[in-house]
Amino acid sequence: MTGIFSWRSFWFFWLGGLIVFSILVATGSSLMTEVAPSGILDHQSAATADRVNEIQQSWTSLGLLNEARWSMIGDLVFIGLYMSGGIIGGRLIWQEARSPSLKKLGLAIILIYFVFGLSDYIETISQITQLIRNAGSDLLAGTAATARPIKIVTWIAGTLLMVVALIWRRSERHS
Repeated sequence: MTGIFSWRSFWFFWLGGLIVFSILVATGSSLMTEVAPSGILDHQSAATADRVNEIQQSWTSLGLLNEARWSMIGDLVFIGLYMSGGIIGGRLIWQEARSPSLKKLGLAIILIYFVFGLSDYIETISQITQLIRNAGSDLLAGTAATARPIKIVTWIAGTLLMVVALIWRRSERHS
């Protein structure tokens, strides 16, 4: 299969997303402050404008606001890559699977990666909007904090199910 729905595209987007994620994790410690000991993760889970303002002020006082912006932009890149890779992979598994169960797993993967991307975009856009405005918003902070657990569950589920599906697909092709 050629075009966007090819295994080459899947590996580019999916592994590209994992690489960007790894870079974000590796560089994320620089945003850890006394006010935000978990760095960007504290900003994601800050459910009130006051808490967001405290975190952003701690970054501003240490000259880290620009770094926080780049971290959130990197997160937007990660989301796009990883969600696309997951949807492409799920579609390819669904199309090529012999087993009806593997086909269903491919469809489930598509749905999970879509929900992951949607929830993570909602969270990150809510965050970056507050950062750009340099002001917390109860609505945006609450929205980001609400989207976060959905994002986490779908990220873990999507990753694990994709690995299972890839192994299953490989064994199906070799039998």
